[in-house]
Amino acid sequence: MLILKSIAYITIIVWLIIPIRQFKTRFFLFFLILGLLDPIAYSLGHILNLNYTVSYLFGTIVLLYPTLFEIKRKIKLWLVFACLTIGLFVVLYPINVSTIIQIVIHFIIFISFLRILVVFFSENRRILLFHLMLVVYEFSLLLKFFVYYHEVGVGPAYYYVTTSFQIMIGIFFLFVNEVNRPKLII
Repeated sequence: MLILKSIAYITIIVWLIIPIRQFKTRFFLFFLILGLLDPIAYSLGHILNLNYTVSYLFGTIVLLYPTLFEIKRKIKLWLVFACLTIGLFVVLYPINVSTIIQIVIHFIIFISFLRILVVFFSENRRILLFHLMLVVYEFSLLLKFFVYYHEVGVGPAYYYVTTSFQIMIGIFFLFVNEVNRPKLII
């Protein structure tokens, strides 16, 4: 239990610091929401006895907004509002439905980041390590939700490995942003 709490606190600290490094980049709001999501879910879970899944569902829905770069603001707001409305109804159903919605939203975010990576590569013939790490991070989240949804019996070991991997990705984002970035020339 001590290892679990230590990993949780390290995750919270790392992801709370990342938005400071990403300030004034187009990904700032994305990292700010990610950084605040764990402490808010943890607080709501302990103070209001709110199920963590509900907090993460609404946090994931809000996380969708800053990742839809190419969509007009009005359409993004309507899309997020529609997802929030669906989320309110989903709260009444079993947790599996909530997990499916989170998988779909993270898949949309994954595709958005993958599109950014591909467009940048096609225009510059370079891959930004920053974009690649965003794609890898979202893919790791998709895997985590997929394993959680299918209740694959890998237990705590899988949680430790994926969360440790996400902490390492977070440490990467502490040092690298889209402006200050290493390029991989292919």
